[in-house]
Amino acid sequence: MIGEWVRVRRWLLPALTDATEAEVVSELLTGRATLWPGERAAFVTTLITDPARMHVWLGGGDGAEMLAMIAGMAAWGRAQGAQWATVNGRRGWKRRLRDFGFEPRNGELWKAL
Repeated sequence: MIGEWVRVRRWLLPALTDATEAEVVSELLTGRATLWPGERAAFVTTLITDPARMHVWLGGGDGAEMLAMIAGMAAWGRAQGAQWATVNGRRGWKRRLRDFGFEPRNGELWKAL
């Protein structure tokens, strides 16, 4: 996992506003967060219990690849018991994720899984 983090961190660090890199790595190493590395993009997700949801904590890299990764991440989230997927990101994602069923709610984007 550390090798993959080193490879993809350049895409994720610009999105990191609420924690340090060391905290993200700690969450990944303990299993409280999941790294989704792609060829040119990556995500970090966490599972939240109330309500049961998969939250996209960090994302970055090639936009087209990021969008292509959504279906697999959603399937994994459902398998983990998540009923929702949530994202809080820049305003441009609101428009792009609408086509994937995400809707604004409480300052985040939500999608039923």
